[in-house]
Amino acid sequence: MKNLKKSILILSLFAAANIFAQTAPDVQFETNSDSTAIEDVSYEYLLAHRVHLREKPSLKSKRLAVLNIGSKLSLWEKSANYEELNGIRSNWYRARVGDAEGWIWGGMIAQKTFGSEANYDVKFAYGLESVRVNEEGVLEKNHQLRAFKNGRQIDKIVFDGHEAIPMEIKNIGNKGLFNVEDILTLQIPSLEHGSSIGEMYIFWNNGKFTNVASLIDYADTTYAKSESFVFPSDMEGLKSTIVLETTITDFNKVKDEEIVKGSKKLVVSFYTWDGYKLVQKETLPTISKDLAFNTNE
Repeated sequence: MKNLKKSILILSLFAAANIFAQTAPDVQFETNSDSTAIEDVSYEYLLAHRVHLREKPSLKSKRLAVLNIGSKLSLWEKSANYEELNGIRSNWYRARVGDAEGWIWGGMIAQKTFGSEANYDVKFAYGLESVRVNEEGVLEKNHQLRAFKNGRQIDKIVFDGHEAIPMEIKNIGNKGLFNVEDILTLQIPSLEHGSSIGEMYIFWNNGKFTNVASLIDYADTTYAKSESFVFPSDMEGLKSTIVLETTITDFNKVKDEEIVKGSKKLVVSFYTWDGYKLVQKETLPTISKDLAFNTNE
């Protein structure tokens, strides 16, 4: 029986690996050309730390220099060959960094960079981290955020991005919260729906990332749920409080798909941020109230 289970696991991993091999995500960037005007040259930034600038587009090529995280570089040529590392596929790019020029693998380049609202010396870099099949045969799609200052990495967080495609990310400041410098929101993508299915919230404070919450909408033929945060600086916000509003809809259908009856309610919970995690406020009990149900929803 143990051998059978082991065989099944190996077959599952093999099947998942085959599917994965056909769908390894591509990380690509636009390049400049010799005809690009100086004022129109586009720049990218390094996602990883201590990256080797190489003489040719190959991991076996001579190392020309070591570059720090956040290094500013312009890309001028894309290699014909590509490398697949940690389940991520990308070409090499001929890059100029200051007076140096060489080749950098695209997976080491940030897909988005932006700054802290609280400390302008702190910058954030975002990109894919790895895509791999775990022991259960599940495809893990990991993304990463790194914080750096003056070419030195401060912190790094790896998280499940649900899909192996870039996430839309914004810095919305601290939204009136204490013990938070920056709140980073990431739109959770869905290849099936072709749009966002929710938001992820990562807090930055005192040199550290914390993955606080993922609010994911859900709906099927009988049930729907949506969640949203209300922060202190929002119009209906409360001082030092994060309000979680959850709308739940249950409905029934007849044979011709017409909705004839159902129920809808709003559940309101109150949290505080203690500098490390969200803690439900004992002084403000959860509120649940019925809402009008619209058959046209």
